[in-house]
Amino acid sequence: MVDPKSLKKGMYVAELDRPWLDSPFLFQGFRITNAEELAQLDAVCEYVFVDAKKSVVPVSSQLSIVPTKSKKQTSRAANYIKRAAPYQTSFEQEYPRAREIYNITCENASNFYNDAKLGKSLRVARIKHTVSSLVDSVIRHPDALMLLSSLQDKSDQAVSHAINVCALSVTFGRFLGFKKQQLIELGAGALLHDIGETKVPDKILQDFANCSTEEIQQYQDHTTYGAAILYNSKGLPDSVISVARDHHERANGSGYPQHLQSRQLHPYTTIVSIVDVYDSITSDMYGRPPMPCTDALKNIYAWREDFFDNLLVEKFIQCLGIYPLGSVIELKSGHIGIVISINPQTRLLPKVLLVRDQHKQPIEQPKIINLSLFVNNKNKHHYEIAHVIKAEEYSINVRHYLLQELPLQSI
Repeated sequence: MVDPKSLKKGMYVAELDRPWLDSPFLFQGFRITNAEELAQLDAVCEYVFVDAKKSVVPVSSQLSIVPTKSKKQTSRAANYIKRAAPYQTSFEQEYPRAREIYNITCENASNFYNDAKLGKSLRVARIKHTVSSLVDSVIRHPDALMLLSSLQDKSDQAVSHAINVCALSVTFGRFLGFKKQQLIELGAGALLHDIGETKVPDKILQDFANCSTEEIQQYQDHTTYGAAILYNSKGLPDSVISVARDHHERANGSGYPQHLQSRQLHPYTTIVSIVDVYDSITSDMYGRPPMPCTDALKNIYAWREDFFDNLLVEKFIQCLGIYPLGSVIELKSGHIGIVISINPQTRLLPKVLLVRDQHKQPIEQPKIINLSLFVNNKNKHHYEIAHVIKAEEYSINVRHYLLQELPLQSI
């Protein structure tokens, strides 16, 4: 661990003290080449890890003599996790209702963010009604709305991110056994967590990787801007304001704006902080290439001791499952499909929308197949998932299939 003030040009920074999403650097793992990078590292990080072998200048062993704090955490999440309620409807029944709720949520969320940008007071009653409708759908069957929220809307990335984080946070809260009112508060905080970005210049949001030290600070101020906007919108719970202010805080105190540690954060904030990072790195926010879902979960798991509540990370991975909704998979039969629903009891055998046949040709009439129904079939190995693939490999437009082909009946 090295103090950024001790860094020099030519040193190879192998790892930062935070997820790369919270920094202006494209990747963890780069050689320092200029004074601007030194200034950015000093502004963003409290410590970094230097690889002496990859550095082109001498690295004194004394630089690494920084006491490492124990990573062991005591999770508070164990105090509030309960058994989740069973689903109330099937995916096929919920999908049409979820699609209508999703469209209304998109329209309302866009209005909320536009109002904030224009300096108008937020319509708190409308916010609560919007989130309550979304929560009702998630309570009935979370997969329908979750699948819809996975669709990326290029026209308004901030609103798309807000809805994704809201839907996934509420789904995660449901998985943790939260009651409806708790889910509404959690969902409101998640939907509005980045409302402060409406006060950040578009140039910074669109070219974050090339921001100066001053611009990085401007971006980080969106947390306090957001808290102020929500505080001035009378009627929102303190927990919602806390999410906006603290969702970039990290368990080890390396976050911002107040360097709070895990035990000082509201439970809703600890949930949204995980979901926020997951959705950000699996989409192309800030001009960065999206990371596959499985790689994102591996990274979040690796960061769990330093940045998040470790038990919550484990529960989050369980919630999403090994094949997250919207994943494109290949069956052992050779068929290609899109994961659209996951049974909590049979997570390795989800419902899949088949879109390519065993010869990788488009299926004219895509169909839903419930893999769990074939577990006792003599050819059951044909109905097992071989691996996750990239949609681009076979020119599969996931958004098109989910919006144009669903709902269908399972076979």
